[in-house]
Amino acid sequence: MRRSLPLALAGLLIGSFASAEESPSKTPPSAGASAPAKKIRKTKKAKKRDPKAPVASSPSFQILAGGVSRVWVEISQKVDVTEHKAEGRIAYRMKGVVVPTRTNRLPLETMFFQTPVGRVLLAELDDGDVDLVIELKQPSTPSYKLVETEGGVTLQVDFPASVASKKPPAEGAMR
Repeated sequence: MRRSLPLALAGLLIGSFASAEESPSKTPPSAGASAPAKKIRKTKKAKKRDPKAPVASSPSFQILAGGVSRVWVEISQKVDVTEHKAEGRIAYRMKGVVVPTRTNRLPLETMFFQTPVGRVLLAELDDGDVDLVIELKQPSTPSYKLVETEGGVTLQVDFPASVASKKPPAEGAMR
């Protein structure tokens, strides 16, 4: 038994040196280190995109005179658009469109404005289409149209004034 103890300790010692050489140090870099170690992120495989495909960009929101709300998105070429309604949401599908810039896919929060629109976002679908998704705070019947511009077209969606924005300010309200 006494002979096996030194062999076991030697094996542990050699094993710890071998594993230390194989794996990077898990201790934080010292204060004198020039730059912290960067984390390696696993990224999704980039989808193959047609370079000639229409590009959707700049989803936007504005409240117009009279309390009308407008949501729009710029598209580099004329495309087919279909409207899909569901409870609390309206989507406008743009055929064959891509959204290559990540910031254009971030949601546009409008919940703090007096409008039926709660949130707007561009969502890429697996079949190569893009949806302009508009989540609603209250039921509304919008109208949409494609407006030709110098750089392509703009999909405009107009919402009538919400009930809350039509009400006059309450008596004694601060101005």
